[in-house]
Amino acid sequence: MKLTTRICEICGSGDQELIHRQYFLFPGLAQPAHYSVLACRACGFAFASDIPDQSVLNQFYQASEHHLHTSLPPGLQRIHADFFQFVHRHAPLASDTRILDIGSGMGHFLHHFQNAGFHRLLGVEPSAAAAALAEKTYGLEIRTATIDAFAASERFGLISLCGVLEHIADLQHSMASISRLLQDDGHLFIAVPDAATFGNTPPAEPFLEFALEHINFFSATSLDNLLRANGLEPVAVASHYNDFYGNHYLLALYRKTCKAPAHLRIDEDAAPSLRAYTDLSRDTLRPVEELAVQLVESQEPLLIWGAGALTSRLLCDTRLGDANLRGIVDRNQALHGRPLRGVPISAPDTVVHHPGATVFIASTTYAAEIHAMLIEQYHWRGRIIGLLPGATQ
Repeated sequence: MKLTTRICEICGSGDQELIHRQYFLFPGLAQPAHYSVLACRACGFAFASDIPDQSVLNQFYQASEHHLHTSLPPGLQRIHADFFQFVHRHAPLASDTRILDIGSGMGHFLHHFQNAGFHRLLGVEPSAAAAALAEKTYGLEIRTATIDAFAASERFGLISLCGVLEHIADLQHSMASISRLLQDDGHLFIAVPDAATFGNTPPAEPFLEFALEHINFFSATSLDNLLRANGLEPVAVASHYNDFYGNHYLLALYRKTCKAPAHLRIDEDAAPSLRAYTDLSRDTLRPVEELAVQLVESQEPLLIWGAGALTSRLLCDTRLGDANLRGIVDRNQALHGRPLRGVPISAPDTVVHHPGATVFIASTTYAAEIHAMLIEQYHWRGRIIGLLPGATQ
């Protein structure tokens, strides 16, 4: 896999401090991959380097089914509603405003504008499956493209990126493309994880924020530096907690003014927060490692439910992969048949082939749902374990 070494996308400096090295083991990869979490010593921006290049990341999103929620969980519904209310409260938009949502997924966020009477709506989404479902579910027009490949004949009065900017490897190039799509005095809405809050509380999952696709760790300061450099000025910025992911998101509404960029401000929040977060994640990981050691020693038959980012990290960070692993299940059909630690990933229904095995639920977001499915649908009699308190039975 070709890796990209990054310099700071905010100030261009190559002088960086290493905060953490995160390892991953993904379906189909024989050896673990990793990236380095860095902080720029010049301006304080925190980001990941030694990452897959943008073309590889684009393929990841085009093939991914992680965000295809045909029945949206209530927690995600609240997040999208909160985002919409923030924009609606702070941006004076007419009903005929041209609105572009970048990274639309299935169109759940854009649907809030549809319900509010806005009718000139367009989405951009790299996953063809998600774009098709958006049209089928809501009747929305979602074009299958990446930011860099998208072009339009008219500019937009509002552009939104919800949970997108933290994924983009070439920030300067992509922001220049977005700025060209935005009309003068138009508004840009961005929602990204708030890196300044990462170190405040222990995470539900160790190193949850260091997912493969999360490669930019914005505080309000570093986000402001990036947006002002592209001719945008703040209208409203807030940090909101959401209980679905158990983290804070920065909600930022900016207006295109084309004024000369202000001098950079030093981000003094991100690096200390990420260092604290790394320590808290190690503390959270410790009992999981103890559990993994117990599973290795007992050699009880083990199934892992979930082949996503948490499993990819635990197979690198603990001895879980040395246990008597009989199967890995995941609902993502794109993963079925692909090996992880030499074990093919299969559909959830295959758990019935392993009666009495111990099931490790490698999810916190959907842990209760998976637990209920095991009991109610599969009448599971084996042991069920996981990360959340009370998950073991």
